Amino acid sequence: MPDHAGGGLNPMGLLINVDNGGTFTDICVTDGGRVVNAKAATTPHDLTICFVEALTRAAESLYGEDDVGRLLQETDHLRYSTTAGTNAVVECKGPAIGLLVDAGEEDDLYGLTAELGGNDLWPAMVPSAPVGLQTGGNVSQEQITAAVNGLLSRGVNRMVVCLSTPEAERRVKAGIFDAFPRHLLGAVPVLFSFELSTDRQHRRRLSTAVLNAFLHPVMEGFLFGAEEVGRRHHMENPLLIFRNDGASARVAKTTAVKTYSSGPAGGLVGTAQYAAHYDARAVVSFDIGGTTTDFAAVVGGQASSMAYGRAGGLDFSFDMGEVESIGAGGSSVLKVENGEIKVGPQSMGAAPGPACFARGGTEATITDALLLAGVLDAEGFLGGTLKLDAERAAQALQTSVAEPLGVDLDAAVAACISAYEDKVAAKASEMLDQRGIDASEALLLAFGGAGPMNACGIAAKAGIKRLIVPQLSAVFSAYGIGFSDLGQQYFLEAEDVEEMGLEAARESLLTRARRDMFGEGVDPDDASYEFSVWKDDNGYSASTPLNGAAPSAGERLRLTARYSLAKFELVGGDTGAGQAASSEGRVSLNLGGQLDAPVYVAENLRPGDHAEGPALLRGAYLTCLVPDGWGFKVSANRDLVLEGR
Repeated sequence: MPDHAGGGLNPMGLLINVDNGGTFTDICVTDGGRVVNAKAATTPHDLTICFVEALTRAAESLYGEDDVGRLLQETDHLRYSTTAGTNAVVECKGPAIGLLVDAGEEDDLYGLTAELGGNDLWPAMVPSAPVGLQTGGNVSQEQITAAVNGLLSRGVNRMVVCLSTPEAERRVKAGIFDAFPRHLLGAVPVLFSFELSTDRQHRRRLSTAVLNAFLHPVMEGFLFGAEEVGRRHHMENPLLIFRNDGASARVAKTTAVKTYSSGPAGGLVGTAQYAAHYDARAVVSFDIGGTTTDFAAVVGGQASSMAYGRAGGLDFSFDMGEVESIGAGGSSVLKVENGEIKVGPQSMGAAPGPACFARGGTEATITDALLLAGVLDAEGFLGGTLKLDAERAAQALQTSVAEPLGVDLDAAVAACISAYEDKVAAKASEMLDQRGIDASEALLLAFGGAGPMNACGIAAKAGIKRLIVPQLSAVFSAYGIGFSDLGQQYFLEAEDVEEMGLEAARESLLTRARRDMFGEGVDPDDASYEFSVWKDDNGYSASTPLNGAAPSAGERLRLTARYSLAKFELVGGDTGAGQAASSEGRVSLNLGGQLDAPVYVAENLRPGDHAEGPALLRGAYLTCLVPDGWGFKVSANRDLVLEGR
């Protein structure tokens, strides 16, 4: 298990970051001097299992024994990002939701129905027809009782009330709980849309409320289970949940929909830190995992954020870091269609996984191709915890690619790798073009379990000449979570601010924020509070200082509350000319022709070490191919800086 020096910080105890991905669950731990990281196979049927397994592996690395109790007792903060919400959306698995809307909107749903063509998630979330309420004036108690009874009789597990005004929702809320005290409603919670968001676009507020109600039980069951692990082992501080807006909060203070796609947001936060550390004006990052490649961009020090997040084809009312994904990863299926190799989007995941995992998978994947090319080490994969079967890989490639193309196995391997690089490079180029950035001026940041393997080939095809592989590339999204603070955002629409008056609106938000900070277990006076005017700028989140002027129509008053947490730190400094890196063996590579190349062990490289390609860099969780025409140098932070001639 890797153990890295440097990366200092000054907490009283350990900092732990866990990123629960679709294929692997990554963990990154620092004690102030060392940084250790590990991976555990994700267990979708019970995410607590892989959570505990990741903690166990980290404890073994730190202490030489699987003492999870000691690990958690010595921990200051455990930040956690989970894929549970993402899985629920992808698989369309969750509770049946009953809807109460304004009478006349049962079919149109405030315009949302027109956007639902072909959407598979919505009917899974809302399987029965919405019920309309006549909300003009005072809605009758009889109408409320009949509507709720009707939904309960259809077997709904949760109810969402989304009406056109907050006043109408408050009247209906009072009526529901008069007729149905909470103990009579039993296990059927009711969510009121205006209590979740003040968004005045009804259809977006509706989809936000439904998504949140759908995701909440999945998150609730797992996260409170994970929190119980901490309590059982006497962890001093509560579990913190990392969100898709780049901040963290306690389980009880976390809105379920904000956990959707939070793992990639960790990579985005880390990318922004690296952009600043290496003084790069434009950075495109990609995180290649088992199933997808997630792309992000940081330009001029700013990570782009979408004004409204999106999950399962539905918008929700909270901003979210912009991460774009394509279906290409280490477990992506390779097949031939119309004489061309197609990469993904189908994936073999972690189970059964690529054919070479020998877990029952028979489809060819890019991992199988890289094993046959000599890039992957059959004995050292995942730190030696998984032995790869080259014979099974060869059989899968032969059947799925070589025979349909009418070529030998070696040619099929080279063609698969080239097709994979083409697909990822095309998306990287698109990211640059959309932002008007010349590829020659951009820095590429490559991470994820499979990110560094073909990073140079991808960069070359995208026209990028410089790239960085972080020292913790295999767990970089988990690492990025470690730069987050405890934080919350609060909004009021311009109409509400005008009605209340600016000072009263400010005081209202500040009171809520201070109360929540107290609920997070911190002194509200130790937190920072920043007011701004927020707006949707052509789909992107934009804000300006408040400066005493109330927001205009279409804008919002925003309050950002933050409490600074101990963080990982990046090491700077000039390594000078450095010294030639010492290789440790050689490897025969099959990349459209046999090639003998030196092997460098990543953990043994020192700042300033450098070498020219062709070469292969290997570590417990790192593989990086350095082709001819490229060279690498180890930075003061022990990152690999690669440049092409």
